[in-house]
Amino acid sequence: MPRTRSLAWAELKIGLVSILAIVMAGLLIFLLSGEGGFFWQRYGLKTVFGNVAGLKAGAPVRVAGVEVGAVTDVQFLGDRVEVLMEVSKEMQPRITSSSLASLGSVSLLGESAVDITASGQGAPVPEWGYVK
Repeated sequence: MPRTRSLAWAELKIGLVSILAIVMAGLLIFLLSGEGGFFWQRYGLKTVFGNVAGLKAGAPVRVAGVEVGAVTDVQFLGDRVEVLMEVSKEMQPRITSSSLASLGSVSLLGESAVDITASGQGAPVPEWGYVK
């Protein structure tokens, strides 16, 4: 009888260590994937363009040349195109009502990115607000 209890405790320890290792590996993969942090560390923004020139979901978003987020969706809004993006919450004070969004290029191959000018003047753009 004691042998069975000992075996059950050993199996429980192995199971707990395995679960802990899987959780840690998943967390490490998530942090290294370049998603820009957990969902509570990002906030959403929108902007509208007449032509997005091949911009697609996953394209980088840069503030003053520093990559701070990614485009999450590109959809039509009448005859224009609305771009939804998520950026790091740390950038919220730098993205204000006087900031401007434009399309930039990531490489010589023509991959598009959204460039936002940093500005200390004006009010910070609220979550899911529009950047000019």
